[in-house]
Amino acid sequence: MKLQLIQWNIKINSSVDRIVEFLRFKIRENTIINLQEVSETNYQKISESLGIDCSYSLNLRKSGKYEGRNRQMGVMTLTNFGTITSSQLVNNSIFPERTLLTIIRNGNDKIMNLNFHSLTGVDYKKAKSSNFASIASFIYDNKIDIMSCDANEPSVDSIKDDDIIFFDNRDKGKMASLLFGKDKIHDLVDSYKEFARLHLMEIENGYTHVTGGKKKRYDFIYCQKDWKILYSEANYQESIKHTSDHALLETYVEFVSG
Repeated sequence: MKLQLIQWNIKINSSVDRIVEFLRFKIRENTIINLQEVSETNYQKISESLGIDCSYSLNLRKSGKYEGRNRQMGVMTLTNFGTITSSQLVNNSIFPERTLLTIIRNGNDKIMNLNFHSLTGVDYKKAKSSNFASIASFIYDNKIDIMSCDANEPSVDSIKDDDIIFFDNRDKGKMASLLFGKDKIHDLVDSYKEFARLHLMEIENGYTHVTGGKKKRYDFIYCQKDWKILYSEANYQESIKHTSDHALLETYVEFVSG
């Protein structure tokens, strides 16, 4: 079975019409899409425009009266591969509404898909590392097939896990390393890195964000290690044209069905 996976932080103040246009152009058969920085208004528009099964984190946790705009930014998962049969948040995380675990079923196939948006170290520091610890604990306790996220990490990327440098969120990068580095507590595979390694590509070509004039690979699609990575690409320039500030990351995988 072939599956298309899309990861995209669409930017909270983007043009939703342009976002929908690019998603509609990209979507193929058997697709799972994970989006971050999705407002309730944009959730409604994306859902209605694409007309495929979806789940939205803010439907599971409404922001409180005094919580402010930063608690009104959710994550969204869509699919035309089967049906979303269950949705839940990582309730122990700092901002649960920036997480979403969906169970997607298609016949005998069941996929556990985790979508999350990391906090930024600039604004949250220790909370960012605590959030990584909560998500790592959740993954340790649950069998995840896909982990799709905007991690706001690492500081320095590398094809070798031992050489990755994470930001010091008052923990010297230890909690981020549990998810993305040499101390990973899961056996999922970084799909772009694996594709780059197999095809002798420079990992820097997979950058998904530019900050302070520096190209960063902040967005990831991890999947089961026994899935075959057929293709992976970060569409940065086209994504910027469609009003986001992150690349739409696209991966094709093949797995044994049933």
